Amino acid sequence: MNVKLEDVHLVNLYTPVDIDTLQAAKSPVVCLMRNFNTALIIVSFGVPRAAGVITVESCDDIVPTTATQIMFPYYRYETSLITANGDVHGARTWTTTAAAGLIPVATGTPVIYVIELKANMLNADDIGFRLCIADPGAASVGYAVAILSGGRFQDSNLTSQAVI
Repeated sequence: MNVKLEDVHLVNLYTPVDIDTLQAAKSPVVCLMRNFNTALIIVSFGVPRAAGVITVESCDDIVPTTATQIMFPYYRYETSLITANGDVHGARTWTTTAAAGLIPVATGTPVIYVIELKANMLNADDIGFRLCIADPGAASVGYAVAILSGGRFQDSNLTSQAVI
């Protein structure tokens, strides 16, 4: 499979920041899925890291007027640069409930979570999703980006984010 940059679309959800300073602010971006089938959401945390719950909301519009938490599958990568297999993902795991979300493991090793979201996982007639990271209550430096693929209308100038 050959994947070119023109085949995917990148959307910045959280810039590198201490998540604790956001005080549970939701991502200011609603990522539009109407033109794509898949979003790989990459959430990376350095050290120190506290456990702020990560949830995904299905959004009906760019405001969003109605944002509904949804369940999602994810993979966990330990990203230590000094241990073998630091780039090998763990088992695919589903969140137990939409509200429970993903709780990052608070350890001394940098970690990446990859959330796999399909357009059909959103609520019917919703246009996209928003990533939410709850206030961890302590220093927790991280960032998040979405890689959209499976485009139905490929155009390098096609925007896939609505800043709210």
